[in-house]
Amino acid sequence: MVAGPASFVVACFLLAGSTSDVKDLSKGLLGYWKLFGDCKDHSGNGHDGTNHGVDLKNSFFDGKAAFVEVPAKESLQVGKGDFTVSSWVHTDRIIDDTLGDIFNFYDSSIRRGINFGLHSSAGGYQSSGDDRKVYFGMDNGLPDDWMDCGRPNPTSNYVSNSLTVHNGDLYAGTIDAKDEADWCHVYRYAGGKEWIDCGRVGNGKTTGVMALIVHQDKLYAGTSTYDWTRVFSGNYETCHVYRYEGGKEWVDCGQVGNMLRINCMASYGGRLYVGGDRGMPPPGEKQWTGRPYQIFVHEGGTKWGVAGTFPPEPPHSLYPHAMAVHDGKLYAGYPNVFSYDGRKWEFAGTPLGNTPVDLKPHLQVHSLSVFRGNLIAGMWPEARVVQHENGIKWSDRGHLGDGTEINALCVYNGKLYAGAIPRGEVSRFDDSTGWTSLRKFFSPKGWEPGPATAPVRAEINNWTRVTSLSIFQGRMFASLGSCTSSVNDAPAGIRGSVYSMRAGQCVTYDKDLGQGWNHLAAVRKGDELRLYVNGNMISKSSPFNPQDYDLTVKKPLKIGFGEYDYFSGRIREVRFYNRAISEQEIATLQGINRP
Repeated sequence: MVAGPASFVVACFLLAGSTSDVKDLSKGLLGYWKLFGDCKDHSGNGHDGTNHGVDLKNSFFDGKAAFVEVPAKESLQVGKGDFTVSSWVHTDRIIDDTLGDIFNFYDSSIRRGINFGLHSSAGGYQSSGDDRKVYFGMDNGLPDDWMDCGRPNPTSNYVSNSLTVHNGDLYAGTIDAKDEADWCHVYRYAGGKEWIDCGRVGNGKTTGVMALIVHQDKLYAGTSTYDWTRVFSGNYETCHVYRYEGGKEWVDCGQVGNMLRINCMASYGGRLYVGGDRGMPPPGEKQWTGRPYQIFVHEGGTKWGVAGTFPPEPPHSLYPHAMAVHDGKLYAGYPNVFSYDGRKWEFAGTPLGNTPVDLKPHLQVHSLSVFRGNLIAGMWPEARVVQHENGIKWSDRGHLGDGTEINALCVYNGKLYAGAIPRGEVSRFDDSTGWTSLRKFFSPKGWEPGPATAPVRAEINNWTRVTSLSIFQGRMFASLGSCTSSVNDAPAGIRGSVYSMRAGQCVTYDKDLGQGWNHLAAVRKGDELRLYVNGNMISKSSPFNPQDYDLTVKKPLKIGFGEYDYFSGRIREVRFYNRAISEQEIATLQGINRP
């Protein structure tokens, strides 16, 4: 149990023998689902839930298909008024799944309603970390709001696939720079357009940091030389993984195989996994013909073991480029996808979707994520999202305009977003209408990027990536990079910078919630949102116009499932009010019926 100042407040209430606060907790109560023994509405308002596979004896949600559904009656609506959602949630120390939604009362077709749950940050190719962050948002289809957040490295044109939140801060890795002394640095966001240099990661001849991930309460970085046009001709050194110890201190966790590029990292089942290329060919050989790719696992100190070996040739080839953890398995992709249950790897199919036949030989997986409880892949040579159904079956989820590659996927405040090359474009998935373009960071008037599979070098130099999408301080952050990452190819104008956007209103808890039981309360009060963790208000939104947010929806209220994923863990004592309950009442709720 997490203890703190709020625990003392609760103790004072209980020692005083006060019952007035407990009685007051029935005021404005729309629904009360104990989720311990049943999923009935104990408020007396008749909003009983339908159980879809939840183990109600243990309040256990399996993260795969279990949730509780409550009909969207008129008496359950909050409209433009205040409201509160209160709940106890429990997560395990070792995580092998995305965390998922706690409370969802949302209609994605009109972008209206409430989203409340847990997530971990993931930058581009990386899987989500094993930390537990809280998000709470509402939307009513309002225009998105973009903000320039500056450039971490003044002379680098490539913020890597790395935007990651750790212990309340946002970090970004960069690749290449005008001077070699500025290679391979990680930066921490300081607000506005300011970034703080966290030092050079290692001292080897590698041009940058490609991968960042949170694992077991620590931030890890994987060095790389990303420039795919020069990596094998520049006498670069092999990659290492480093652990951040604060300030500018990075501890070497060892060399990972013979990689020149660490593409992806994942925290799965309490262990750290890394995937990338095969490094330089052996002496006397020009290429790695027939030699396998591998995924490595950290075994402590500077030791790494082989977790998987994969064929380099079709039909079941795998060059580990993107990773995701989903439903108890680790997934890796490019051009096919494989899954791992901690013991063995299995072929999980090829994310083709509606890719034209003539483009299929060029197929690549550049991002993996989770949306509405399903694994999704972002592809090349069309910026197409493809959804895993089961076994080796995949279905199409649309093509992003004239995009050619999706480097980043993110579910933010109820909607799925994707970042694509060549226009540095961020798009939102709007179901029946497909993908809506929100921002093109590089798209000069009249410019056409040319064919993806046969580009000329001048066009490659123009191409601009959205390398990462990550949630921080209630906003979604997007990082930008050139195509090759080399400063010799493209100027560091818009490339190498970071932007953020807000959709609706959203607040987040950007530190690790911690394992075990925690009490959460999400409050809309007047012109602001407030988020409470174990009785303490840890975040609130900037003021907004309450009249802009009518949250009336006709979709069912869902506990343990939403636009992100099925909840993995336990949920109890969910209360939904049509008023903003006080901090004293939140403290009281934390003290009664505690698991």
